[in-house]
Amino acid sequence: MPPGISQKGDGHMKKINRTYVMGVFTLIVAALIGYGTSKVPEMLVSNEPGPRLFPYISAIGLAVFAVLSMIFDGPGEDNKPYLDHAGYIRLIVIMAECLAFAVFMNLIGFWITGVAGLFAFIWTLKGDKKINVAVCLIFCIVLSSICYFGFTRGFNIPLPKGSIWESVGISMI
Repeated sequence: MPPGISQKGDGHMKKINRTYVMGVFTLIVAALIGYGTSKVPEMLVSNEPGPRLFPYISAIGLAVFAVLSMIFDGPGEDNKPYLDHAGYIRLIVIMAECLAFAVFMNLIGFWITGVAGLFAFIWTLKGDKKINVAVCLIFCIVLSSICYFGFTRGFNIPLPKGSIWESVGISMI
């Protein structure tokens, strides 16, 4: 009998474990990302990694974590569902935060939105855990700064500076 499927004594099949269904689905998505990335034209300039690097890293990461999830969260009677009622609410809040992040990134710039957005994501995902607000804020500032300067200075990829600042004549970094 394949893993994730078991046969009861009365001859009825038990449902396939959700972990395996999600794992296979994620592996298919990873394969599609890899296939789509292979179609991107390669335009290497000197030492730059090229446009294929990050999508390939994403596809490999998805595949690795899907397999790990199928191995370690596999069959078992005590597995909890992926999302309970509170989990669905948190998922909707996170999607709203992502949408707000995209909108505000263009309005007030990447760096400020990065700090605020990362803080909001952490606060949403923390659940019942206690988090030191000062440490969280410092972490958000440092990580957003690393991302901002890594892209703008390291990769020479401009990030939004904010249309509000440009309209009033304030020059952001």
